[in-house]
Amino acid sequence: MDGYERKRGKLSELNSLLRGGPTDNFSVIAGATEVLQSVKYVITLDTDTQLPRDSAWQFIGTIAHPLNHARIDKNKHRVCEGYGILQPRVGVSLPGTNLSRYARLFGSEPGIDPYTRTVSDVYQDVFAEGSFIGKGIYDVDIFGQLFDERFPENRILSHDLLEGCYARSGLLSDVLLYEEYPSRYIVDVNRRHRWIRGDWQIIQWLLPYVPGPNGRKQRNPLSGLSRWKIFDNLRRSIFLLS
Repeated sequence: MDGYERKRGKLSELNSLLRGGPTDNFSVIAGATEVLQSVKYVITLDTDTQLPRDSAWQFIGTIAHPLNHARIDKNKHRVCEGYGILQPRVGVSLPGTNLSRYARLFGSEPGIDPYTRTVSDVYQDVFAEGSFIGKGIYDVDIFGQLFDERFPENRILSHDLLEGCYARSGLLSDVLLYEEYPSRYIVDVNRRHRWIRGDWQIIQWLLPYVPGPNGRKQRNPLSGLSRWKIFDNLRRSIFLLS
């Protein structure tokens, strides 16, 4: 698979493959591909993310529940009921023998402590809608309907928040994934810089009209809550830089 639009482009090509699309953009495809067209959900993880045992079953069971089925509003072109994405909680993985001093200082407490560390999420508790950060489960058909030719080419590299706004992301707080904390200061800073750059990339989604494919402008379908999430990320990025 090439580096087209980083992860968003890769997911787009994967979704196309799962629905019988072309295979030209994949360097290696092995096994019986006919079964792929029956895949309904995809779980996305980063390379340093750990998926604990039975977490996948919890993902699938929750998103497949009838009360969580995503329903697209054809006029607004976004999910207005149910969830197209479920986002778990993410914690710091258990320390290894090569854990750096920087990770020990700033990585918070690793492992599981559900009795004293479980907290609520304001967006999910008040508005029944969370924020997608790139790790979770999504409905392949919902993604296909919402995002085929939705965004301009090679302009939206920070895709997670926008996808969560269009597909309506829900927080699955009783499922916990683990990932490693950056081992060095420069790695942590570069990651935060990438996040902040991505947040400012999507500032146009605060306006009444947003960019679409082929340079066309489209009416912004996002809700007031989704626009607030984008604005809040920009506010926090200014605070971090100050």
